[in-house]
Amino acid sequence: MSEGRIIQSVARALNILELFERSSSDLSVTEIANKLDLSKSTAYGLISTLAHKGYLEQNPRDSRYSLGLKLLRLGGAVQRHSLIVRKAQRYMEKLVQEFSETVHLTVERNGMVVYIAKIHGEKAIFMQSAVGAENPMYCTAVGKCLLAFMDESKRERILRQMGPLERRGPNTITDMDEMRKELKSISEKGISIDDEEHVPGLMCIAAPVRNYDGEVIAAISISGAKAGISSKMLATISERITQIAQQISSEL
Repeated sequence: MSEGRIIQSVARALNILELFERSSSDLSVTEIANKLDLSKSTAYGLISTLAHKGYLEQNPRDSRYSLGLKLLRLGGAVQRHSLIVRKAQRYMEKLVQEFSETVHLTVERNGMVVYIAKIHGEKAIFMQSAVGAENPMYCTAVGKCLLAFMDESKRERILRQMGPLERRGPNTITDMDEMRKELKSISEKGISIDDEEHVPGLMCIAAPVRNYDGEVIAAISISGAKAGISSKMLATISERITQIAQQISSEL
């Protein structure tokens, strides 16, 4: 296509989306305008349009923007070609074959857990989770796992934004000091457990997935009915999911 046929507004909108590839944090309108040498009014119009269509999301707590889940939902194709999902898929299948429970792969976005892959096991209980869906971080095994291994300044920012921790399950941690102790314990043990903290009767065990730099970029988990997970089974699952997470990390 010749240069004369490029539509400038479309190119600018795509430049905004691509900007987030190079950013490790959410961006404000002013930051986006400055980075792309746009007027603030032009940047705001483009950003508002992208947000309206679901390609960007605004955090209501600080008005900063991140990539929207619309990009993930377009993602049947994106998901199949996503490196982390492609690398994790066969290992997730192994876990499902071994334990017949639901296995999730998640990342953090905007201070929430976002599910990027899921395989439902034969004996798994019904769970309201789907690719592209999100859940709170503080009361889920995957969320606590991602928080525990996160950069401290980012973790503290997310914890502050959570405000009072709402009780979701019978064992939800609602005290912030206790939550920080829990995250420290997870970082030391390398395993995160949700024992009826998010949903009554549900137990979830999660382990961190790292990139080539050793940075935790995802969490993988097994979820099942608490009644069916004995202390011996919990130890077995914890050991196995840690091994699987390490194997995925080595491939990344």
